[in-house]
Amino acid sequence: MVTPLEPGDPRVLGEFTLSGRLGEGGQGVVFLGRSPRDEPVAVKVLKSGLDAPVKERLVRELDAMRGVAPFCTARVLTAVVDGRMPYVVSEFIDGPSLQQRVDSGGPLRGGELERLAVGTATALAAVHAAGIVHRDFKPANVLLGPDGPRVVDFGIARQGASDTITAGPVGTPAYLAPEQIAGDPATPASDVFAWGATIVFAATGRPAFGAATVPAVMHRILTAEPDASALPRPLRGVVERCLAKDPARRPASRDLLLELVGATPDPLQAGAAAAATRPEGVRQGGTTAILPAFPGAGPAGTIPPGPDTAAGDRRQASRTGIVAGAVAAVAALSVSAALLGPRLLSGGSPGTSPHAGATTTVSRTAGSPARPADATPGDTVTDDGATEDDTATTDDTATTDYAAEDPTATPKATAVPSTTPGGTVPAAFAGTWGGHVVPDELVGTSEADVQIVLEPGGRTGRWQDTDSSCRGSLTLTRGSATALVFRLDRCAAGRVTLTRTGEGLAYRRDGGDDGVTYQGLLIRD
Repeated sequence: MVTPLEPGDPRVLGEFTLSGRLGEGGQGVVFLGRSPRDEPVAVKVLKSGLDAPVKERLVRELDAMRGVAPFCTARVLTAVVDGRMPYVVSEFIDGPSLQQRVDSGGPLRGGELERLAVGTATALAAVHAAGIVHRDFKPANVLLGPDGPRVVDFGIARQGASDTITAGPVGTPAYLAPEQIAGDPATPASDVFAWGATIVFAATGRPAFGAATVPAVMHRILTAEPDASALPRPLRGVVERCLAKDPARRPASRDLLLELVGATPDPLQAGAAAAATRPEGVRQGGTTAILPAFPGAGPAGTIPPGPDTAAGDRRQASRTGIVAGAVAAVAALSVSAALLGPRLLSGGSPGTSPHAGATTTVSRTAGSPARPADATPGDTVTDDGATEDDTATTDDTATTDYAAEDPTATPKATAVPSTTPGGTVPAAFAGTWGGHVVPDELVGTSEADVQIVLEPGGRTGRWQDTDSSCRGSLTLTRGSATALVFRLDRCAAGRVTLTRTGEGLAYRRDGGDDGVTYQGLLIRD
């Protein structure tokens, strides 16, 4: 929906006249404009103050975007990255976003859902084939144009080099992949995860991992499985694989598209893009100078208009599958096959805590928080209380199983280092941590603010509910370099699990008599 321009908004940028606002996001404000030929365009004014490395990266990525087929994205027309108000001009797509469509009309069903799945997977495969990672795939960035879905608003060239949680990860929390929450950069596999979460939203009208506080949603992404039961069976299995915690277990976008239309992916290439830290086609090297202006294209730092289509090898193919008979999907497939052939608390009186939690099964895979960079071989806790070096046998795909029948039972694990009381707190977990935690039961419970103090090399810790001032003691029972399990003796007595996620700790309290689980994100004070 177009809203009027606000005081201070530009009325003219270069040769484009602006008439209203289309939206505002983390990168800047998007305006509706008109070209000199009186054609509607979308003009994104980026946040000012871009430093030289970010400008260079922006130019490279916008140039790479010219290789993406225009039928599945909003084609970039031109861009100016220098000056007080850098901006990018792209094709205007006349249609609502998927977010708006579901909010106003409810979940998609049948052929409408399948056409969306194939159309957006086609776009994602084309984007990755051009060497680009979208970084912010979500329902608000899928526009439902008259000719089919278009993927827009790439999360390109953010100010600053860090994509960690504390620096503000590229992406929207409900659609971040586990590895992004853990502090790793976005890859094509991260886009595939976001695609799966987007399709769940389209089919259910609800975010795949719920609509709670940001810490709670992030913790669910790391530990819980989404409910994809509303999806039709052929599509359900594909989406569930895309939402795997381990990025290496997700299909590459090309294989995803082929699977959607009933073809068999090449087993030698399956998951190749998911495992890559950089997508195919991304240029690597040192500093790249800003592209010079083309003749007649404007001042230096301006990206000139590009051709309507990108050159490249093509080959034709026909596929059959779950969307047979959908004319729009078949048309999209025909083009994409040619393109792809050559390429995420109850109230209480003083002395008692307003919260406590339920027993569940928690699984951590390789996609879960990675070993922190500041963890050393001596930080890993072992059964006999000693430390183990990096040659010890561990399996990041193993699960930690907390017995649901007995809240006091010792957690069982497969190939995860466990501790006895002789184990100690790794240095990476040491410090004072605080954050907001929320319950999984909304009736008769309330949220709370929790503070935890851990000493390096210690076997105990201090726990406090800062709302009720109730204090308890934590006793380490088992853990590893990336996750610790404690027994909390009072207030919210039960099991407390802390998992490294970027610069924070994912908090989970369960195993108590009240049958409620509390989750949140703790940040070092």
